[in-house]
Amino acid sequence: MGGRSEHGGDGDESHGDPRGYGPEGHAAPGGLSLAANGFRFEPTETRFEPGTATDWTFRIRDDDGVVTQFEEAHGERIHLVVVRRDLTRFQHRHPTVDGDGTCRVSDFSLPEPGAYRAFADFVADGRPATLGFDLFAPGSTAVEPRPDSSRRATAEGYAVELLADRIAAGERTRLAFEVRRDGERVSRLGEYLGALGHLVALREGDLAYLHVHPEATDPESGRVEFDARFPTPGRYRLFFQAKPDGVLVTTRFDVRIDG
Repeated sequence: MGGRSEHGGDGDESHGDPRGYGPEGHAAPGGLSLAANGFRFEPTETRFEPGTATDWTFRIRDDDGVVTQFEEAHGERIHLVVVRRDLTRFQHRHPTVDGDGTCRVSDFSLPEPGAYRAFADFVADGRPATLGFDLFAPGSTAVEPRPDSSRRATAEGYAVELLADRIAAGERTRLAFEVRRDGERVSRLGEYLGALGHLVALREGDLAYLHVHPEATDPESGRVEFDARFPTPGRYRLFFQAKPDGVLVTTRFDVRIDG
């Protein structure tokens, strides 16, 4: 990509890695702005008919124009995470990138009415960023209640349990997710995005995006571990993904972080 600059931020204040990675892979807030670390998120459309699929496109720009080349991270050039603002309706997509830098998401839809947050997570010119933009689907919305804390979830016939001791803000915490089927730990976890699991946490209130690196674990243990540090007290929703037996499983958990 010709004419790329090597500059840092675009003047926005930032703490930690703007992609949502902190020191040693610990989570730091990201996705709070449509512009960060010299990049801007420019969607072609922000309003959608609920449940209607369309080919949605967006571009990432910097001071030199449209970004056309992205570095692979976790096996993909761009990760697009979309969540309704009541922290439901999670989707994780991987746009294709055309030669002119158009990022294309086929059969994209907002499944139900409401306000959503789209997070574009990428690395370009060695600079990581997570940018956020609001999307809307008109209609009456019923905000779903959430538990103050939840440590067990089921999906696709699998049961997943979050194993963690007390979680305090600013402290290193080991989060382990154990995947079971029919009461037994799965015999082997397959790779998903180059690792045994994927974890995104969103902070209640501002939807700060926290993306945590998985630790190296035995694929035959039925367990995926993450070493995380949550920056502030409050409630967070965790979206954990794993691939046992070739089946992509997405589960969600709620945690309250102490001060």
